[in-house]
Amino acid sequence: ERYNDWILEIISPWVGQRVLEVGSGIGNISRYFLDRSELCLSDVQDEYLEILREKFCAHSHVTVTRYNLEKSADQLRGREFDTILALNVLEHIENDARALCEMRSLLAPGGRIILQLPAHRILYGSLDINLDHFRRYSAAEIRRKFTACGLETERLKRFNLFGALGWFVCSRILRKKILPEGQLGLFNLLTPAFIAIERRTPVPFGLSLLAVGRKPANKASAHPEGTSG
Repeated sequence: ERYNDWILEIISPWVGQRVLEVGSGIGNISRYFLDRSELCLSDVQDEYLEILREKFCAHSHVTVTRYNLEKSADQLRGREFDTILALNVLEHIENDARALCEMRSLLAPGGRIILQLPAHRILYGSLDINLDHFRRYSAAEIRRKFTACGLETERLKRFNLFGALGWFVCSRILRKKILPEGQLGLFNLLTPAFIAIERRTPVPFGLSLLAVGRKPANKASAHPEGTSG
C-alpha cells in the first residue's frame, strides 16, 4: 500500500481524464483513478480480466477489455485517450518500440504515455530473468524510443534508490528468483522515510524510471508543474 501510494504521488500530475491502463492486473493502481471521467482497464490474462470486471462493475464509466501490446487494438481505436498508463509493463514486451507506437496511435493529440520502467542495466539479474524482463532501461534509451515513434519526452525521473540497492544484492549477488518476504516487509516499513528523502533530494540512481512521453498537439496545452526532460 505504501509503495502504491508513492507511485501515485509520482505519476498523478501527468494523468488526465480519459485514461487507459495497460496491464491493470488486479486493479491495485486502477482504483486511484476512479474519479476520472473515463477509465479503461486492460490485461491479457483471463483471471485478471474477471477480477477487474467484478471489482469495478458498479462504476459505469469504467470498462474492461483485453489488450495485448504485441497486437493491434482495433476495439480501442477512436476513443482518443488523453493518458495511457503502463506501469512495469514495457519490459515484458520483446518489441517494445512497436508497442510504444501502438500506444501512441490510441492517444488524442497532446495525450501522454506514462511509463514506470525498471532502470539501469547493471541491475539486470536473476530477479529480472524470473520475472520475464527482456531489459532494464536507461534514460537515454527510452528518450530515443520516444523520439522514434513520434513522442516528445516530457519527464524522466529515477526513483527508489534504496530499492535498487536491495535489488542488486538479491539479483546480482545472491541470485535469488524472488524477493524474500522479510525484505519486502522491511521495505514497506521504511517506505515513508525513503519517500521523505527523495522528495528533498533527487536521486541519480534508482530501481525505477518514470518516463512521460507526449504526442504533439495541434495547439499548445497546459503542462504540469515542474516539467523537465
